[in-house]
Amino acid sequence: MQKLYSFFILLLLSSLAFSQSDFKKAGILNFGNSSITNGDNSPDFTGQSGTGANIDVIYHKIFWRINPDSGSVATPTKYIRGSVQTNFKTIVSNVTTISFDLRSTLTIDSVKFRGAKLPGGSIVRSGNITTLTLGTTLANNFIDSFTVFYRGAPPAVSGAAEGYQTAKTPTANQNYIYTLSESYEDRDWWPCKADMQDKIDSMDITVSVPWTGADTFWVATNGKLVDSTITAGSRIFTFKNRYPMASYLVCVAVARYNKYYRSITLPSGYVLPGVFNIFRGKASYATITNAMALQDSVLYKFSQKFGDYPFKKDKYGYYEGLGGAGGMEHQSFYAMASGSLTSQSTLSHELMHQWFGDKATFASWADLWLAEGFARYGEALAGELHPATGINPVAELASAKSAARGNTTTPTRITSFTTSNQVWTGTNVSAVYDRGCMVVSMLRALSGDNNFFLACRNYLDSANGSGYKSATTDSLKNNFNQVLNYDLTPFFDDWVIHTGHPTSSIYWNSPASKLLAVSVATQTKSASNVVGRFHNVIVLRVQGALLGQDTTIVFYDIDGNYLAKAGNGIAPATPGNYLQYRLSFTPTTVTFDPFNRTMSAGSTVLLTTLDIKILDFTVRQNGNVHDAVLTIDDNSINTSLILERSADGAVFTELGNMQLQPNNPQNNKQYYFKDIAPLSGVNNYRVKFKDVNGSYNYSKIIKLTTKIIADKFSIVNNPGDGNVKLKVLQNSLMNENAVFMVYDATGRLLLQTAQKITGQVIELETSKFSKGTYIIKINTGNQVLQSLKCIIN
Repeated sequence: MQKLYSFFILLLLSSLAFSQSDFKKAGILNFGNSSITNGDNSPDFTGQSGTGANIDVIYHKIFWRINPDSGSVATPTKYIRGSVQTNFKTIVSNVTTISFDLRSTLTIDSVKFRGAKLPGGSIVRSGNITTLTLGTTLANNFIDSFTVFYRGAPPAVSGAAEGYQTAKTPTANQNYIYTLSESYEDRDWWPCKADMQDKIDSMDITVSVPWTGADTFWVATNGKLVDSTITAGSRIFTFKNRYPMASYLVCVAVARYNKYYRSITLPSGYVLPGVFNIFRGKASYATITNAMALQDSVLYKFSQKFGDYPFKKDKYGYYEGLGGAGGMEHQSFYAMASGSLTSQSTLSHELMHQWFGDKATFASWADLWLAEGFARYGEALAGELHPATGINPVAELASAKSAARGNTTTPTRITSFTTSNQVWTGTNVSAVYDRGCMVVSMLRALSGDNNFFLACRNYLDSANGSGYKSATTDSLKNNFNQVLNYDLTPFFDDWVIHTGHPTSSIYWNSPASKLLAVSVATQTKSASNVVGRFHNVIVLRVQGALLGQDTTIVFYDIDGNYLAKAGNGIAPATPGNYLQYRLSFTPTTVTFDPFNRTMSAGSTVLLTTLDIKILDFTVRQNGNVHDAVLTIDDNSINTSLILERSADGAVFTELGNMQLQPNNPQNNKQYYFKDIAPLSGVNNYRVKFKDVNGSYNYSKIIKLTTKIIADKFSIVNNPGDGNVKLKVLQNSLMNENAVFMVYDATGRLLLQTAQKITGQVIELETSKFSKGTYIIKINTGNQVLQSLKCIIN
C-alpha cells in the first residue's frame, strides 16, 4: 500500500513458509525475546484479535447490497447490508463455540447454523468480537458452516483507519463506495476471522447494486467476474476467487466506471485477462491507458523473475477509487487513488504486492516489511527491468536509503502496531518501506541475481510448491540460507531485528597490474543501537583509465577481521581484513556504493601501501606452553598472520594462523597463538605475512629457551573419553586453593573451576567435550603451577 499525506506524498508505503495448520501448531518464528501484541492486545501468534482460534476458514459465500446514492444523490447515506457464509474445518476437538470479528456498531439480524437461526442467547457480542454457541459439539477435522446476516453504517475514517467509505468522484462529482481494510478495518464492514495466518482458501462474492441503464453502477472486487444479471432495477455481479486470501485484502468498490480490457501473455504462455475500471467524466483517458500498457511489460518482467503472476485464473488489473492512500494491493484487483493512475512507481509497487503480500502474506503485522519492503524495492526493480517506465532505479534506491538512514530508532520488524495509526504513521513507515527495501537490496547484492531470484521464488512457493501461505522473517531467511548454503542469521539480526546503520571507510590500492587490494579501514555506527558491529554488505564500483573498464565488486564485512567475497553467493571467509581481486584492467578509481544498493554510507581511500605496521611481538612461557602475541596498528591491512618456529633460527616450520583477539581496549589489533608443544631447549619464533605485492615478509625473531617445570600433576586417563582425572604428585599442594582452566587447541577457554585440593585425584567435567586436543592450565594465586596436554577421544 502507498499512503498519501496532505502536504506531500510518501511512498509508503518461508527454507520454510508455514502452512496454516503449521502456524496454529507452532506459532510465529519471532526473533529475540519479543512480547509483541496486536490490535486487541493479543499475542502476535494469534494474528489480530484471536477469534476463530479453533477453526480453519476454508470458504466464504458473500452477498452485499450496496447503493452509493442511498438516502439521496446530493447527501448519500453510507450503508451496507449483506450476508456472509463461512465454511470452516475444526482444528481441535470438542468445539461448541465459534468467534469472529465484526464492528460493534453494525447490527447482526440473525445467524444461521445448519439451516436454522441460532437463538438470540447463543449470539454474544463483546466489543468487536462475536461468539456463537452452536448447541452441538463438533469433533476435530469436522467441516460445517454458519451464515451471518447483518447491516449498518460502518464507522467514519479515523486517522489511518479507512474501512468502508463513501466519496465523490473528482471529475464528475458522482457518489461511489470504496473500502480499505489494512490494517484492522476488515471487521469494520464485514464479519470475518481477521487473521493473516488463516487465509481464506476460496470465496464467491456477489454484489447487488441499483441499475437504471448504461450510466449506472459497476462493481469492482476481487476475483473473476462470472455473472452479472439484471433483475427488477438491480444488477447482481458475482465474482469467483480461486486462491487463498487474507481477510484484509478483500475489497469492494461501487462506482460509475468505464471498463478497459487487455490481455497479457505470461512467460509460461498463459494468456492473462486484464481488467481496469476507471471513473467516468475525464477529459482524456490516453495517458491512463498508456500507463496500463507500460505495466503490461512490468508484469511480464516480474513474472520472469518471481514466477507467473500469482492470480492468473482470476484476473489482473486495478480500479480507480481509493481514499487515504496512493494505492492498495487488493488481491487480483488493486485499488488506485485518482492522482496515482499514471504513476509508474505506485502502479509497480502495487503490482509487486501481488507476489509479496498477497501470494506470500506476512503472518503478523510485525513482519509487514515482508510485503512493503519488497514492494518498495519493486519500484526500483521496475525501472531497472523496463526503463520505458521512466523510473530511475538509482534515484529510487537513493530515496529509500536516505529515509532508512534517517530513522535510527525503529527496526525493520516493527514492535508498535496495535492500531492502524501506529502501523501507518511515524517511524514505522520508513522502517517497513525504506529500511525493508534496503534489506531486500542488500540481499540481492550479497547473493547475486541468480541466487536472489531463486531464493525469492522458493520463499513464494514454499509449502511443497503450493505457496499462498503466511510467512515470517524466518521464512525468508531460511530460504536464503538454503540457496546460499550460508547462515544469514547475524545479517538479519543486525538489519531486521535491530536498528541503526554503519558508515564504512575502505582502503584500496593496486599492488600490481590488473590487481585490486581492499580492506575495511573503519566502521562507525549511528548512535543508540545495540549492534556491536554490523555484518555489512560492501559494494564498490571499480573503474580503469579507459572507457568500458568498469566493474562492481561485492564483499561481506563479517566482523572487521574476516571478509568474504560475495555477489554470486558468499565465499569462505578470509581472515586478516584483506581481499585481492584479479581484474581485466588496472583500477584507477574505486567508488563506494554509487548505485545505492546498501544502507551503508562510506568512502574509499587510496593508499600507496597496505603493509602491516607491527607495534609489538612477544613470546612468553606459560607453564609448559609458549604464548605468542603480535600487536599491529589498527589501520594495518594484512592477509593471514602465520606463526613459525625453528630450533636453529634458520629452518622454520609453520605452526598455524594467529587469531585476532576481540574487544582489545587499545586502538590496535592483537593476534594470539598458543604453542602447546614447544621444543625442548631453544625455540625461535617469527610471524610470516604477505606484503602488498604478494611476497612474504617476516617479523623479528624471538628466541625463547624452554624451562622444564617439575610436574605437580599428571593425567590419569590420557587419552580419555569421559571426565579428565588429575593425580596430585606433590603432597605440599594439599589444602591449596587452585584454579583449573581447560583450553582448546586454538587457545579458547572452555572451562574454569576453582577447587581446594583435598585428595590425590581431581576430576574435571569434560565428558561433553568433542574429540580433540586440550590444554589444562593450573594456577594457585598468581603462580602458574603447570600446563598439561590432554587428548579426548
